[in-house]
Amino acid sequence: MRKLLSASAALLMALPLAAGISTSVVEAQSTPVANNEISGRVDIGMVANPQMVALQELVNDGEFAKYYPNVELNLTVLPENEIRQTITQDVTTQAGQFDIFTIGPFEVPMWAEEGWLLEVGEDARADEAYDFDDIFPAMTAGLSYEDGIYALPFYGESSMVFYRTDIAEAAGVTVPERPTWQEMADIAAQLDSDEVNGACLRGLPGWGQQLAPLGTVINAFGGSWYDMDWNAQLNSEKSAEAITFYLDLLRNYGPAGAEQNGFTENQTLFVQGRCGFWYDATSAAELLTDEALNPDGYDKVGFAYPPSAELETGSWLWSWNFAAAANSDVPEAALAFMKWATSPEYQAAIVEKEGWGRAPTGTRTSTYENESYLERAGDFAPIVLGAISEANPNAPTAMEVPYTGGQFVRIPEFQQLGNDVSQEFAAALVGNQTIEEAIEKANDLANTVAIEGGYQS
Repeated sequence: MRKLLSASAALLMALPLAAGISTSVVEAQSTPVANNEISGRVDIGMVANPQMVALQELVNDGEFAKYYPNVELNLTVLPENEIRQTITQDVTTQAGQFDIFTIGPFEVPMWAEEGWLLEVGEDARADEAYDFDDIFPAMTAGLSYEDGIYALPFYGESSMVFYRTDIAEAAGVTVPERPTWQEMADIAAQLDSDEVNGACLRGLPGWGQQLAPLGTVINAFGGSWYDMDWNAQLNSEKSAEAITFYLDLLRNYGPAGAEQNGFTENQTLFVQGRCGFWYDATSAAELLTDEALNPDGYDKVGFAYPPSAELETGSWLWSWNFAAAANSDVPEAALAFMKWATSPEYQAAIVEKEGWGRAPTGTRTSTYENESYLERAGDFAPIVLGAISEANPNAPTAMEVPYTGGQFVRIPEFQQLGNDVSQEFAAALVGNQTIEEAIEKANDLANTVAIEGGYQS
């Protein structure tokens, strides 16, 4: 373990040059006295991923009430595609259903510019117990607009490869720590069998489901969504090659019904020993190596960096964050919850309750200096930090493009565009149309958005 700790420490020392991540030692946090002055009902919309469900359980157990006994929390927890649509409709229409909601770096700058979000950075910075400087600047950069911070990160992630070491060993396969996509396709062919799917990837339609990993493959292959004149490029040689590669990988070596599989479904397949490899979010590492969540395979997980092609990495940079509605009538109570849920105290509480499996990670330096965490995560923490530091959402492609975002295009229309495009690719997966037809339809959709949105001149 000393070797692993040293490797992690060395990587942390290198990260400030690449991603501006602080290596300052974080002092132990003191438990605050219960605050009886703040009160009100706070309505919260959250994505139903494992870390958020763990938060919901801790709230239901009364953990937040220890800190703020006069604040009532009403949690709405829904699957990713559903909660995205619900939150977007609520915020963009200013309906006021939620005081707080989980959103990503895609929405934060645009919604802050519209005046829909509460600025929270000033208060968070002023609270010494919160230790704002402990948060990776790579994460807060995506939550900024002008001089303000408009959301607080719950957990952060990039992307990486997970593989079953027992399956790879039985097949005589060695997975490189830094593979190429072609190497991963060759590995999928070798691992594929009647019992095992060689490759598990998201096929479920949705701009935050299928298109998250597929978008990084497009970038890695040297493709893009648009050129500098906002002409759609999904049918360009490199983009089309990437899309064809991804869909063929799923059709040849993926599970049956892959068009219905998102993050959660692939996680289940991996735990069941039915995936040779799975490319997805780094936040899955804690889940897959948790004995309670993966009792038969927690010690049979291997890790590798996001695969390369023309680019050395096509990884994404994402965080799930809590943001508060600017029109909330309980801003003080809302901010109290946001700080608690994204604080070192919360992380410590969930770890004490059930270990690191569903604890939020990927946002704070102190997590990666925690000996307990490194005992648990020493095999994958360096890769997670490396993938985060190498992701470059401000320049995600090999060519110059007029947009930012590693796995998305940061324009308001992209939510609908991404959903529509992913439906075309899902139709190709099930054989309702050819991949070539799907690409042409997707490219037409992208061009229509650029024209109707006034991006193309």
